[in-house]
Amino acid sequence: MSAPRLHPYEDRWQPGIAAVIKSVYDEYALTWDPDDYHRDLYSVQETYIDTGGFFSVLVASDEQVIGTVSALDRGETAEIERLYLLNHHRGRGYGRLMTEHFLKWARSKGHGKAIAWSDKRFTDAHEMYKRLGFSVVGDRVLDDPDESPEWGFELSLQSLDSTR
Repeated sequence: MSAPRLHPYEDRWQPGIAAVIKSVYDEYALTWDPDDYHRDLYSVQETYIDTGGFFSVLVASDEQVIGTVSALDRGETAEIERLYLLNHHRGRGYGRLMTEHFLKWARSKGHGKAIAWSDKRFTDAHEMYKRLGFSVVGDRVLDDPDESPEWGFELSLQSLDSTR
């Protein structure tokens, strides 16, 4: 069996995108809200790609979507969005692979800074961000159905470039 591969968004991946993210929401007993908070997952082209960002999927050899990663262009800042991985694929470096894909994109677009907001329950993701050089810069309560608490992470991309 070959390793999963990243693919840019195509309409055919949309059901798998929603399924992966809903699976994580179910795992953490979070509210799924396709009509409001998750509506971006049903308008990926317009929400991410047409606005200068990207959306990619991690696809297993059987063509199943097992992970997602996207980004929004916020001017000087690139914001990672929708970084999710099916539970049974965690711990294999795929989250890091998808995050490094985001960082490569951000650098290629000339962004000076990368930011990530992550639910405080996703502790494995927080450790990965820290290993990649991100620092915790704040916290907030998200305006979602669960009022989820999140940590904010930031990474200077100039400091990354100067060490390469």
